[in-house]
Amino acid sequence: MDELILEPYAVVQCWHLPDAEGQWENLLGEYLQKIAQQCTEAGKCVVGHIKTLSIFSDQKFLRVSVVGENIPPSVEGRVPPGSTKLELTLNVLVYGLKRNVIEQITKDTANQIATQKKGVVHQKEITSAGEHLHH
Repeated sequence: MDELILEPYAVVQCWHLPDAEGQWENLLGEYLQKIAQQCTEAGKCVVGHIKTLSIFSDQKFLRVSVVGENIPPSVEGRVPPGSTKLELTLNVLVYGLKRNVIEQITKDTANQIATQKKGVVHQKEITSAGEHLHH
């Protein structure tokens, strides 16, 4: 049996969605499930873990994670009321897909959701391991 490779992918995303207030938790759960689905459709792979983390003031946070395309997302924490902007760290561990494929899936899926919600998403590649150790 062929071994599935692991090429982890991490990125910081800055979402600006004017109409997202009160919907962030569901929206990010949908985003992660779509990533898992797109990865599965892209080739032979196993979804290990796809997760986001946003940290706010006063030790508040939102963590959303998915471990499979047909498993409901796990959500811990909440986005503060009135938030239309959200910065998050996205980590994708999918065995069997090249990093560039995963990167394209995350970007395309984020842009698709942002366009539907009349917003934008900007991405900043993580340049050091310390930037995402808080996961």
